[in-house]
Amino acid sequence: MALKTATVALTAMTLVAGCSKLEAYFPKAGGELAPIGTVSRADIAKSGQPVMKLRVPSRGIETFLTIRDTRGDVVNWFSADGMLFSFRNGVLIETRGLGADLMSSAAPGAGQIASGGSYQRSYFFMDADDQTGRRDYRCSVSVDGDEVVTIYSHAHSTRKVSENCQRDQGRITNHYWLEGGKIRKSREWVSPGIGQIEFERVID
Repeated sequence: MALKTATVALTAMTLVAGCSKLEAYFPKAGGELAPIGTVSRADIAKSGQPVMKLRVPSRGIETFLTIRDTRGDVVNWFSADGMLFSFRNGVLIETRGLGADLMSSAAPGAGQIASGGSYQRSYFFMDADDQTGRRDYRCSVSVDGDEVVTIYSHAHSTRKVSENCQRDQGRITNHYWLEGGKIRKSREWVSPGIGQIEFERVID
């Protein structure tokens, strides 16, 4: 019953113009809540849309994202409660709705990360005083090796790479699991107030 109800809620939300979002929780009979982990891959696929899973450890958030729109090489994904995540060539460049958001960034694309080398990164984010902060990093990519990742019961053969970025005052590391030329999974830094968040592409 829980899965059936979750599927109905999932499908209904994806059909509403401007609100094609997926809830982090779906109602079960009796008004209880079912975590997204109890919803199967088949149920998610019935939405007929690409679906991404988001996890924000520092906020205790675990939810689904669907595509709101595409503008050139930027794809905007959003959640049921209005959070927005923008990706350019598969790499996170902006967030909205987290509070300490990533307002914008100068970031490499998936192709540049896959090919390695060194480059500069710049992050512009909201700090604790609601002011825009900036951090500039020197980054290089290291290959961690082949890894099979399982996302909602489907195994993906990936190559994991780490983007190691440093500046005089510290360093950050972003992780990407590449499947061919696509980023299947990533763990990316947003801001000092949020830290890293994780994305998994469930349905393409």
